Parts: sequence; structure tokens; C-alpha cells
Amino acid sequence: MITLQIKNKMFSIRGNSTVKDENGVDKFVVKGSVFSLRKKKRLYDMDGNLLYTVKNKLIRWFMNSCYVYDAEGNKVARIKQKFKLFKKEFTLTGYADEIEIKGDFIQHCLEIYKNGEKIGEAGKKFISLVDSFRLDCYNDADAPLLVALIIAVDNINDKNLSD
Repeated sequence: MITLQIKNKMFSIRGNSTVKDENGVDKFVVKGSVFSLRKKKRLYDMDGNLLYTVKNKLIRWFMNSCYVYDAEGNKVARIKQKFKLFKKEFTLTGYADEIEIKGDFIQHCLEIYKNGEKIGEAGKKFISLVDSFRLDCYNDADAPLLVALIIAVDNINDKNLSD
């Protein structure tokens, strides 16, 4: 298991952020775009290799959604928020495995399931002036995808707040 902290930089026009492990060691870099209508963010490993790109859907009808692309630009998944009154649930479509993101609106805690098995948990920290998330990945190999999913969920939540 690996615990990661996804923290947006306080003064970043682009929406850049860093992802560190529990010891404060940098694990991933997230770079945003300055003028992006789709709130595009790219996830890189520490060697500068692009892992995933996350983009909001530009035009929506009822619910906000976000797309995740792999390093080659292939659409991996669409994350869409389900309508729930007090809980937040997100579904992924297009991904090879069935992935669900379930959460508690009041506690800001998300659980991530892959084919019915919990593969991670995420929670938003309130003590910080900027968005900061804790992410527990039960399998280290799932960490990049889970970071991309948390970025997508944060993009959707930010879009919901601005509507």
C-alpha cells in the first residue's frame, strides 16, 4: 500500500500540483494549462513521462463529466457524477474494468472499487488553504490511475461549484 498526498500549489495560474508519498518524496507532477476551457491537466512521473491527461467535458446537458486519456492520447474512461442527494458517486465508462467511486458528501471521503474490490480511498483535507487530498492506494501499480481519477473528480466538483 502507498499513501499519497495530492496538493494544489497555492499560487499557480495553471493549476499545477504535486503528488508526494507519506515521507514527502515527490512521486508525480500534475501540470495544468493556462487558458483551458476544459480544465486540462497532465499527470507525469518523476522522469517526465506523460501518464494520463484529464479534461472536463466541454458541453454538458445535466451532469458534469470528465475524460481520462492515456499517454498516447487514447480515451481511457469517462467519469460521470451520478445524481445522489447526500452521497457522491461517480461511474467510469469505457475502462476495461468496472470501476466505481463512492463517497460521503458530508465527510468528503471517497472509496474506489475495481470489479467490486476496494482498491483505494481518498479524502479531502480541510486544514489547508488549497485543495489537498490524501489517497491510499492498496496496490502501488494502481497509483497513477487513482491519482488521475482524483484529479478528474476534483475537476468535476470544481465545475459543480462554479455553475
